Amino acid sequence: MSLTLLIAGAGVAVVSYMAVRDHRAAIRARHSLLDDCKGAFDHAELSRGADGFPQISGPHRGRWVQAQLLLDTLTMRRLPQLWLSTTLLERNPGLPGMAILVRHNGSEFYSLTSHFDHRIDTPLGLPQEVVIRGEPGAATLLAKLTPMVSDILGDARVKEIAITDRGLRIVRQACEGKRGDHLLLRQSVFENAQVPRADLTRILDQLSSMSAIVNAHQRTQAAA
Repeated sequence: MSLTLLIAGAGVAVVSYMAVRDHRAAIRARHSLLDDCKGAFDHAELSRGADGFPQISGPHRGRWVQAQLLLDTLTMRRLPQLWLSTTLLERNPGLPGMAILVRHNGSEFYSLTSHFDHRIDTPLGLPQEVVIRGEPGAATLLAKLTPMVSDILGDARVKEIAITDRGLRIVRQACEGKRGDHLLLRQSVFENAQVPRADLTRILDQLSSMSAIVNAHQRTQAAA
């Protein structure tokens, strides 16, 4: 009996050691996920959170941008998701805010959609399954943004688009966790993952295009 317990204990120790080793390796692998994105900024500031995931910020075309990686493990029966949340910071006092959420499941802790009280009807040209919420007056701005938003949502990896008086944001899938590590050890491992500079550059271009529409809308409203 003691030999059986000894063997069982040794097995548990080996599994524990492997879990700790793999977890440390996974944390180290997270550090470089945004390294390729540095060139998208005029000059980049790179930092890391306690979970090892990096954040990057800096000026892009004269305006400040922040991009961070968000780990999502809340949805059942789905592999861990890593979301890239990119925010163009700009002040637009009086702008009615709104957010457009795709594939709503109720666990989007990072979403701004739930922060708004009013449901907005989905305009023609956008997928009817999206959830749009915003402030009074946002529907007028949405009508002007619809062609641009439709183009952005053509990328199935886009999860949310948000427009507020403090900036514009796009949340897009960066990568998906490894099945084996998640099922066996409940770990979120993104092996050989990297956010390409081209992906972030595309998002920055989309944010800039939306910003131009928002600014034109603000000028029209001010003139009226």
